[in-house]
Amino acid sequence: MKVDVESRPSYGLAVVTLNKGETFISESGAMVAMSSGLKVDTKFNGTGDGSFMGKMRAMLVGLARKFLAGESLFINQFDATTDGQQVMLAPTLVGDVEKIKMTGGRKITVQATSYLASGKNIEVGLIWGGFSMLFGGEGAFFLECTGKGPLLINSYGAIEKVEITGGYIVDTGHVVGWEGDLTYKIKKAGGWKSTLLSGEGLVLEFTGTGTLWLQTRNLGSLLGWITPQLPG
Repeated sequence: MKVDVESRPSYGLAVVTLNKGETFISESGAMVAMSSGLKVDTKFNGTGDGSFMGKMRAMLVGLARKFLAGESLFINQFDATTDGQQVMLAPTLVGDVEKIKMTGGRKITVQATSYLASGKNIEVGLIWGGFSMLFGGEGAFFLECTGKGPLLINSYGAIEKVEITGGYIVDTGHVVGWEGDLTYKIKKAGGWKSTLLSGEGLVLEFTGTGTLWLQTRNLGSLLGWITPQLPG
């Protein structure tokens, strides 16, 4: 399996080359183009075996991810029937794609809308972020990615990777994901005056040692700019 990322950072595109028997999984709607030697299977966005109960569990997990985390209800599984088959994947929004090589013991927490695709041995679990996250605009659930293989994350705007030791403050709309010994809490950007008038609103304060992936643009700000322009 080979994964290349092209056209960064504005129009990120992942080009995945698979040999016979290899599998890659993506969010529904991410496929741009693919070779004719790929078999595509659309499934509920949840884990489960082939049994009836396993399928029911996958459906329930998929529904939870759809309505609690804002993910797609379905995923697409690409299976290569011959060597050298290719699929191109891209996010919905204009922005970046980054490839992360996952190894045993590595755990990355990703904002739900920032997961794009991964190898079949990557487990993607839904985790509770806390009630306070509801007020930050990011939703109260995140995705926890573990396992071995390639993981693709995407952003609105370019992705910036920041190494943290100590404390670091990020606007809630710019967080893509993180890993390491990091804890976080939501707080005001400053005093009430700054919070209400500066346009910064609420922020996430990370503490510890680890890595943050940030996006250079904020979808909430874009929506805030577009909405007044729409005809009444």
